[in-house]
Amino acid sequence: MSIVALTRVFQDTPNTYRLCATYPYYIKPSWKTTVTFTTPDPEKLPLPSPEYLGLHAACCRVANLSGAGEHIDRILREMEDIQVLSQDGTSAEVLQYALWPFSQQIPVH
Repeated sequence: MSIVALTRVFQDTPNTYRLCATYPYYIKPSWKTTVTFTTPDPEKLPLPSPEYLGLHAACCRVANLSGAGEHIDRILREMEDIQVLSQDGTSAEVLQYALWPFSQQIPVH
């Protein structure tokens, strides 16, 4: 799976993260690999939560290690072929319909 996530660079460097991927070629050469988030107004435009970004990175690692990434990649590849989803979200039912068969294939123990 083409998992890309942000991980903290150093605990003492606030709001700075490194772009990580399961394989290096998923990160385009033109992309910056270190990102520092800033905001002109912390009240109205708060910075992303380091805890949530860390949780997202951990979930990406689990998805990759569990093999779920392959399942997600298959769904995404098939959705690319449809190309009927609207930008404003009005075609959400199409997405729901497209994903429904895959949700039935995931065993729950």
